[in-house]
Amino acid sequence: MSKLITKKVINSPETCVDDNLRGVVALYPNLKLHPKHRVVTIRQNSDSKRVAVLGGGGSGHEPFAAGLIGSGMLDGAVAGGVFASPPTGNVLYAITQLYKYNSGGVLVLLGNYTGDRLNFGKAFEKARVAGIKVEGFIVGEDVASSHNKTGGRSMCGEVFLYKLCGGMAHRGYDLQTIHSMAGEVNKHMATLGICLTACSLPGQPPLFEIAADEMEIGAGVHGEAGVEKRKMGTAKEIVAIILDQVTAHLKLEAGARVAAMINNMGGTSLMEMNIIAAEIKDYLVQKKIRLERIFSGHLKTSLDMQGFQICLLHLNDTYGDLWLELIDLPTDALGWVGGAMSVGEGELEDGDDEDDEDGTLNDKQKKPSGPPLSARARKLARSALSAACAELARREQLLNTLDSGCGDGDCGITLKNFAEAIKSYSETASFEYPSKFLWDLSEIAETDMGGTSGGVYSLGLAAAAQEFMNAETNNSETWLSAWNSAMAAITKYGGAEPGDRTMLDTLHAAATAFKEALSESNSMKIVLEKVIEAADKGAKATANMVARAGRASYVASVYTRDEDAGARAAAVWIEAILRTIIEHC
Repeated sequence: MSKLITKKVINSPETCVDDNLRGVVALYPNLKLHPKHRVVTIRQNSDSKRVAVLGGGGSGHEPFAAGLIGSGMLDGAVAGGVFASPPTGNVLYAITQLYKYNSGGVLVLLGNYTGDRLNFGKAFEKARVAGIKVEGFIVGEDVASSHNKTGGRSMCGEVFLYKLCGGMAHRGYDLQTIHSMAGEVNKHMATLGICLTACSLPGQPPLFEIAADEMEIGAGVHGEAGVEKRKMGTAKEIVAIILDQVTAHLKLEAGARVAAMINNMGGTSLMEMNIIAAEIKDYLVQKKIRLERIFSGHLKTSLDMQGFQICLLHLNDTYGDLWLELIDLPTDALGWVGGAMSVGEGELEDGDDEDDEDGTLNDKQKKPSGPPLSARARKLARSALSAACAELARREQLLNTLDSGCGDGDCGITLKNFAEAIKSYSETASFEYPSKFLWDLSEIAETDMGGTSGGVYSLGLAAAAQEFMNAETNNSETWLSAWNSAMAAITKYGGAEPGDRTMLDTLHAAATAFKEALSESNSMKIVLEKVIEAADKGAKATANMVARAGRASYVASVYTRDEDAGARAAAVWIEAILRTIIEHC
């Protein structure tokens, strides 16, 4: 069976490289595209007298290299086909263009790949024959391939060199000095990465397959698989696997200073990248290695590969301070992910990141107020909440199913979490003051329920609590007033109203029935039965409503042909609470 071609938003595989470059200069008109040679340069019309830095290689690594052009980084970039070296003629054209406006010479940084070495090398020789001052430097810092005769492959560490060499050129260093420093930098950095999925070239299926429970260690940026398969681990475990090898390769010991770069290979989420950053920091703190800077983002990608690389630059005693200065130099290169926020003020100790308790309500600020419940009513409140929690847990699957078409299928899970937290709370809560336990339930919804549902319940319960704080009695009218206040708060901040296919349809129907029944009957059992019936009808009615608020409003109506999960959930706990009260009437 043939593999499926991966979907990509392109015009055609044949034009994607050129279309990509057209997009770069469309976004950043201060860059100039030389389309016949696939070269991008800074727009210049006079001689800077300084050294220019040229980068380049195959396409598919964006933002590398055209996206790293800017003051203090690259002056130009030359692009080949996807994962293919640019031809000699195009490299020579780029060198010639940069030398025209930068008479200090041209430093060309290229990756340690056979095609690049050959094509760029031939261009250097031709440029020198033409009288152009040019030096080339081959970058190679990959740990996984470091045993090869020609050295390790070039990975994201090449971007560190763009920043350092570009910074030196901006400061006016001469060509030979910058070239020599590039060699020092290359000796003191190392990169290793992993991938979870293969990338796919435009118009092609994924290049290889990885089992669902495996990862490849040492994956390259040209779609290559790694040098070793391992079982998936946690972020902490994977970071340790990588950094154990990187730190050993660089022979880093306690007290060493480093700058770290996390390169998104293309398809890794920002959440994962942030988790990885935290684990890198923790690892290095444990090893007593000082992390001076850490950068994370799409730098030298491999199309849509899901994976990442970690590069460490050892800031040694000889050049470390200078390298840190150069890294921190401002640049307007669009793809560089560092900036003023990357630099901490002074030496931050581990554990500095703690919450400031002054910003939260303390226990004295949460003093109960309003009318208290009798001992019998407190016991009934505890029992009613317990019944509601049990029923929500029992209906978990039903609520998840109702939520799966128009939501993320977790309504039952979310409410079960809420219920379990309420059960724990009920074990020690006094239930003496409605204002207090309703406020506490609001806090529980916020912290243990979370998400949109947590916000909705928290708002409603907080508003109900506020109503009791100002009340004089605990009669039915006060409870109805609290109920209406809860719905008003949900509408005010959530935007939904009765008729919008949300939990408000259940709450509104039940509150209306409660008000009407109170005026018609002196029997609390009859009143509460009517409320239960109205809540059930309100939930069922949502099946025929057009969703105008909430997550269901974001999807096509074909996915909203059943009851709203939130509306049914409200009917579930209303019935459970009121049945318990009826039994004790």
